Amino acid sequence: MPLTDLVVYLGNRRATGIILLEREEIRKRVHLVNGLVVKASSNQRREYLGQFLINLGHITEDQFNKAYETQQETRVFMGKILAMIGLVPEKVVLNGLSLKFRETLLEAFQWSAGSFSFEPMHSVEVSDELELQIDLLDIHREGEFRETAWKAIHAVFPHGQVRLQLDDSHLPEPPKPGTLDFKLVQLIKDGATVDEMILALHATDFYLYQRLYALYRLEAIAALPPEPPPESLEETAENVTSADVLHRARKLLQEGNAPEAEAAARRAHSLSPSPETADLLRQAEAALLAKLRGELMSATVPSLLVSAGQLKNLQLTAPEKYLLARVNGTRQLSAIVNASPIQELEALKSFHRFVKNRLVKLS
Repeated sequence: MPLTDLVVYLGNRRATGIILLEREEIRKRVHLVNGLVVKASSNQRREYLGQFLINLGHITEDQFNKAYETQQETRVFMGKILAMIGLVPEKVVLNGLSLKFRETLLEAFQWSAGSFSFEPMHSVEVSDELELQIDLLDIHREGEFRETAWKAIHAVFPHGQVRLQLDDSHLPEPPKPGTLDFKLVQLIKDGATVDEMILALHATDFYLYQRLYALYRLEAIAALPPEPPPESLEETAENVTSADVLHRARKLLQEGNAPEAEAAARRAHSLSPSPETADLLRQAEAALLAKLRGELMSATVPSLLVSAGQLKNLQLTAPEKYLLARVNGTRQLSAIVNASPIQELEALKSFHRFVKNRLVKLS
């Protein structure tokens, strides 16, 4: 059955257990007690509680990093840390958790491929997080609304490479400094794509697209003609058979060549996805992550070797632009990566390319 139907089924039966969701490298777990979501976890950084609180303007990236360091030392839930030190009221943390619980499941409603399962239990583990319960049926109703909303949104903004044109005269009022709309207007004026806005604001896709659509209905913004998507700095692989690439990936991994093994395993999995290629890709990613952490994540501070004007002339992806925008010559690389909504491995691979292409130096 479709995931949306499963959610209705479990909600109506007031089920207790865990919903497991998987798609490629994405892993999610939603804990239920009597049809209520009591915990949700994801390996996607964009669905971490801290990212929601940054997006809502309750904490800065630097404040997140300080709380993150404390969490790594104490293993205490981040929301509790933020509330205990008085940085964020408990009510705000609960609101952020509510968004996290909903988005973890609602984002999966948009998947066109993947798998899910439900493990029924007599009871499920509830962590030391602040207590919160959300009815599955409420999430399903929101999912139905979003399905209709996405159709209207995609008709105006077909993809994330769209750039926008602003008409200040149609804004209800001048955006107040520090607000989401103020940051959004500035990004539009700077010529950012929608994908770049999502990263810069630590926003979820639906949250930002919904706001842009509201501004479109006010005739405050319009979509500019589409541009071809930019090419990444990453080199493209030659077209070869999946079996050849898979064999090469295994050999490279055995030889300890993590960078090329990861690239080959990713290529093999994209050519012919299977449990075998997925398992090899996970092994190669783990090896590469360990290597890059050792090389880059010590107390190093990145600084730019090129000017802002030169960066504008480079063909960079939205994640690459986001990461380079955080380089100020004083912030440690670990702080940039930890506060980023981008997966750690992808962020470190980007910085490795930056150094290789002499865009950034580490000191």
